[in-house]
Amino acid sequence: MEKIFHIKFLTFLLLISFSFEIFSAGIINQEKNDTYLRWTIFTDKENIVMEKESGKIYLKTLNSEFFENARESFTNLRPAKSYIKNVRFIPPSDRNNVSQIEISLADDEVELFSFYKQREKKYIFDFWRDEQKPDNKISQIEKAKKRLSNKKKDIKTTPAKSKTAKVRTPAEIDPKKVPMFLDNKSKVSKRKKPALKDRKRPEKHISSDGYQDFRYGASFIWDYEGFGPKLDRTIDIITKTPEYFYPIENRDISKGAEESHLQLSINLYRKKKYGLMYKSITLFDEKYPDSKLTHVNEYLKVNAIIRNHIAEGNREPLKMSINMLRSLAESSPDYDLAKAIIKYLISYYVGNKEYVEVLKQAKRFYVLSKENYDYEESSYAAEAIFYSLSMMNQVERVEEVLREKTIAKLLPRQLQLAYKIFVSHRFGDMEKTIRNYETNKKSLVGKVYPSILFNVGEAYFRTGKFEQSVTMFDRFLSHYSYHKKSDFARLRLALAYEIMDKNKKQTILLYKNAINRSTDKNILYEAKFRLAALRSVRKVNPDKSDMETRILLTVGPKEVLPENLKKLLWIVRLRSFIRDKQYRDALRYLRAVPLTALKPSERRVFEADGSEIIYGIIHEHYLKGEYSNIVRVWNLYKDSYIAKVANDPYINFVVGQSYLKLGLYKGFEKQYARFKKLNDQPIKTFPYWVDRVELGNKTAILKELSVIKNIRLENWDLAYRELEHLKKAKIAKDRYAYYIGIIHFQKKSYKDAMNSFEDFLSSQKRDMELDPNDLANLIRYYTDSIYELGLLDKYQEVSKAILADTERFSQDNKYLKDVLERLEYMNIEILAGKSDKSSYMVVENKINQFLQKYKEPKNYGRIRYLLGHSYVKNMKLDEGQEVLQQLLEDEKISDYIKELAKSELSLIAIKKRTL
Repeated sequence: MEKIFHIKFLTFLLLISFSFEIFSAGIINQEKNDTYLRWTIFTDKENIVMEKESGKIYLKTLNSEFFENARESFTNLRPAKSYIKNVRFIPPSDRNNVSQIEISLADDEVELFSFYKQREKKYIFDFWRDEQKPDNKISQIEKAKKRLSNKKKDIKTTPAKSKTAKVRTPAEIDPKKVPMFLDNKSKVSKRKKPALKDRKRPEKHISSDGYQDFRYGASFIWDYEGFGPKLDRTIDIITKTPEYFYPIENRDISKGAEESHLQLSINLYRKKKYGLMYKSITLFDEKYPDSKLTHVNEYLKVNAIIRNHIAEGNREPLKMSINMLRSLAESSPDYDLAKAIIKYLISYYVGNKEYVEVLKQAKRFYVLSKENYDYEESSYAAEAIFYSLSMMNQVERVEEVLREKTIAKLLPRQLQLAYKIFVSHRFGDMEKTIRNYETNKKSLVGKVYPSILFNVGEAYFRTGKFEQSVTMFDRFLSHYSYHKKSDFARLRLALAYEIMDKNKKQTILLYKNAINRSTDKNILYEAKFRLAALRSVRKVNPDKSDMETRILLTVGPKEVLPENLKKLLWIVRLRSFIRDKQYRDALRYLRAVPLTALKPSERRVFEADGSEIIYGIIHEHYLKGEYSNIVRVWNLYKDSYIAKVANDPYINFVVGQSYLKLGLYKGFEKQYARFKKLNDQPIKTFPYWVDRVELGNKTAILKELSVIKNIRLENWDLAYRELEHLKKAKIAKDRYAYYIGIIHFQKKSYKDAMNSFEDFLSSQKRDMELDPNDLANLIRYYTDSIYELGLLDKYQEVSKAILADTERFSQDNKYLKDVLERLEYMNIEILAGKSDKSSYMVVENKINQFLQKYKEPKNYGRIRYLLGHSYVKNMKLDEGQEVLQQLLEDEKISDYIKELAKSELSLIAIKKRTL
């Protein structure tokens, strides 16, 4: 008696992209991979019965033709010693007519999984092991040695290359579209900042190509959502019915009246005469209450409902029809029908994002397919389980299911990895995402799942590994440029380049590429905003073409941006005003930003820029000597912006000086005490939009303010002592020279004062920024010191040099203007005092220029007298007489000047009589 053995086997599909070889021989194809061996045997299902006994597999058949074809095909196959020890063919004996193919496995670690594909009429036998066992260890070692030897030869014969590394362009901007693979070990360069005591002024974070670093541009970055593997074989339920999976076929009416009646209902269904169909089905149920074909009638009903619903223009099936399908799937004795309905339900729930229901149907489908030995569908059910769990962020459940050997072996390993990566990415664990990838990346040769490339690229980006991120996104775009996530990848590529401070021309091309190829509106706007920020905000000296990119910041009046893009637009527009030094416009814009609605970390960015805006306004007033405006702006905004950021010593110093110069000593003391409390706080290092001078440590700044206060109060001895303490604290030389020069001058030590001021002026590194009043004092004290020492020639040289440079002095400051007027006037007096003919010619010209420049000079009478006197000396008697006569008639002229004018007029009369 023949025994036919039927054994249940676990099946799996292993479709990972390792290196493999395919060999075809007759009715058998052999596919050899690093992790499995697959035999595909083309034959009818009934031709083979399989048995398994300790380390051996038996394929039994009654078909002698198949047996002979198999023997010939197996003989021509290449041996795979890591899986199969040998194959033996046992022909039929006298006792039975069964032919056998005996397959001896290489060892106990080899497992077999098999299934039959009905449509393609083929058996699949997969021999699988957890770890690769090489066919020939010696040959593998020899191959490795050979590869190493070849590398050594290459090293010897390759000419030396230049040390200058060539910047490679990503595939997105390379006309040949060659993928770029950067060194994953390379890291973003980090500039080491010099210690505070070594710096002479705060860094403005400007690179060699004239751009401030990324923090000064469109600095808001947010996460991009990852995506998982696509669940295949789902359908568009808007246009399709369950018939897609289980077509309604004609019945065999020769089998009896039930089949004939059922065929009548089917015909009415096809003619869309659903009312008559329902009547026919009702009559069927009455005639055949115990019929085994009732499930077919129910299937007709639900399809009719769905078809009619779609025909009426509805976009999705009725809930009623879905409930009917669920009941039918549970009650139907027909496996193929139940399978079709469950696949339709999975498509429906996936489309509605009801992942709990997807999981329920997938689990039922898995059990049902296993019970019916449909291992191909078991693979799909297992994938649906993974898909639903991952979409519900069930990280632990996914990992738990993956540990189940039965399910794990049904899915390709790359697909399993894709789900692991997606779930950890979706859960926000970027380190685990990267770890999952790097552990398995050597096995990912060839075309890798798009979700793996994108999700790992995003994980690298979020963890600051930008070089690796560029590599992953570049690979993603090389293979999946059509993918809906390609817009995001292009922008990430450009952003990574910008953050790493790569070649700006390439970065700009990447942004333009993201803009031109974007189909996602939000990505389009983000790319525009970032490009405008790079060219017109981060660039220190933008040209006309750079400024034209500001048009990219325009948003239509009806356009509604998501919150992330709003904040990005706000910061770029704000910084555009700051870059253009339009501090008041920037302040107005900042005050319109809803800061209270922002996260603390985001609000601090705006507040930090706000502190620079306030300093920019204060600095403009400082350069004009407008101390009252400085105090006003300070008191208005110090709590809103300045106090919200780290301690900024220089702005406190400027404000303290302003109080002193206004004589507001009580206000100064309050400011001094406030600044003193900030002594232990860290000093601000970012942002620096506006230039400032580095003053040294905070203790020295406080002492310097005390020196300035005592100079203002004319406490010269106390100021001198404090200044000497500062000298020991290594105050900047030019600052010391300036203050000590003032003290020497006020104590009438004119030679020491002159030398000190000359030390200040000759300093190569100027660490002191003078406001117009300070500059006026410097000019006055220095030139007066020279004058008091009687060095008139030097005085003339110095005053000439100073007056020749008046363009850089603020003409809005009255005190500075008075000092320059006095300097020019004194120069004329010295020239007039030389009493030689050549000097009077010069004096005449200088006085005329002086009077054109200063319409109402302080020494108007004296200067007019000197002009008349110069005319007389230059024998221009009529011109001299006219000027002197005008002095006598001017009521504002002092009597002393009028007496001098009378004497000069008498002299003119004598000269005229003599002539």
